[in-house]
Amino acid sequence: MHRGRAVFVDAHTVRVEAGTGSRLLEAGVILIATGSIPHRPSTIPFGAPGVYDSDTILQMERLPRSLTIVGGGAIGCEYACLFKVLGLDEVRVINSGERILPFADEEIGSMLREAMESLGVEFHTPDSVERVEAGPPLTLRLRSGKRLEAEALLVALGRRGNVAALRLENAGVRFNEQGQLLVNEHFQTNVPHIYAAGDVIGGYALSSTAMEEARMAMVHAFDLKYKSGVSPFLPIGVWTIPEISMVGETEQGLRAKGVAHVVGRGRYDANPRGVLIGERWGLLKLLFSWPGEKLLGVHVIGDNACELIAAGLVAMTLGATCSTFIDTCFNYPTLSDLYKYAAYDAMGRVRRGDVYRP
Repeated sequence: MHRGRAVFVDAHTVRVEAGTGSRLLEAGVILIATGSIPHRPSTIPFGAPGVYDSDTILQMERLPRSLTIVGGGAIGCEYACLFKVLGLDEVRVINSGERILPFADEEIGSMLREAMESLGVEFHTPDSVERVEAGPPLTLRLRSGKRLEAEALLVALGRRGNVAALRLENAGVRFNEQGQLLVNEHFQTNVPHIYAAGDVIGGYALSSTAMEEARMAMVHAFDLKYKSGVSPFLPIGVWTIPEISMVGETEQGLRAKGVAHVVGRGRYDANPRGVLIGERWGLLKLLFSWPGEKLLGVHVIGDNACELIAAGLVAMTLGATCSTFIDTCFNYPTLSDLYKYAAYDAMGRVRRGDVYRP
């Protein structure tokens, strides 16, 4: 292992620069997995005291009394929950869209917003920041005409590929305006022996997905046989309070595509384990095709959501149907038993004709 900053000299050579000097490394295969950095809009005065991005906020030396977060995506919502439970008097989220977590199932996203509001998080949606005036306190002028003050500001408006220092032009590697490398299905860049994986190629910034992409890249590079491709079913985890996890289609996505389907729901407050842990917001939501009742999507909000998704993830990979869960015996009392009762709920909806038909 060589620690330092990597700079391409040519397509096969990388110079590693460290405090003790530099060293040239040559390779027949190169994998770029440098991750991403926060996007910093030019309209935000990042040099001002109290203004942070999602990386620099980890260097905060003391907790402020109030924090305003710009961005209602996964990072913005996670930080909002974290700082509120740490005891801040005021936490606000400003989001340009009406919905937070627009990639999530709409029902689950709405429940998360209710849960966050119950913690004391304040939302301003749809709205955006037009100007920030340095403080203290910081003053935010919003598109709606509102004027907000805050001791600290966190900007969480997406991330860019971390490639600025690599000198990719020396290797002939192409990337887009977001600093993301362009790759094919084998994770090769336009230079065939140079691969890229993870946040630096875009998509959801998830370590689990990045590791799968890197494994697949190296399987192709060295002609290994144990893996033929990245799974089409990749889970998403959002570490809010409560957690959210999902895999597959959303209900609004199926409607937009005109796919007939039926929904099954299992609620934590109707599950013995859910009652014991006192989870107020918990819900497991399953989406099945109709007819055929093939599992198309799994969505969870509540305690251990990112663990609970695993059963649904494996079921989707194996082509499960509603009957799969009906026929399975789960431990009692466990949250996993929610799968059976969500499947029962879907069967009841089919009998009542409560099916979405485009």
